[in-house]
Amino acid sequence: MEKEGLKKEVKHYERNVTIILVILTVISLVIDFIAYTGMVYSDETIYQIDAIRSVMNSGLFMILIWVDNIAIYITNLFYFAGIISSKRDMIVKIAFMIFSVLSTILINLQIVNLIADLFGMF
Repeated sequence: MEKEGLKKEVKHYERNVTIILVILTVISLVIDFIAYTGMVYSDETIYQIDAIRSVMNSGLFMILIWVDNIAIYITNLFYFAGIISSKRDMIVKIAFMIFSVLSTILINLQIVNLIADLFGMF
């Protein structure tokens, strides 16, 4: 009887952590969209991006970036613990876990800087 209750709790735990990770990843992708739009269209003589620039320079946006990135990393630890305990669809779950980490703006900027260093752009 106890094992059935434990399996049910593990299933709810895994589902809840997955939902939280999906929401955080979507927020991270929206942040990436705003940040990369501001970076690509940063030429003030051609494009009027004052609204995007004001959003990107706001304190609330910076707090959102940091909170989202840290929450994704912490949630991934719990998600990884759920993957190990369930052992179901491990490859798909690990791929989603890697995607969620790679969608953070901190990792994206590190990848861009690495590629720029490889080609001597900066």
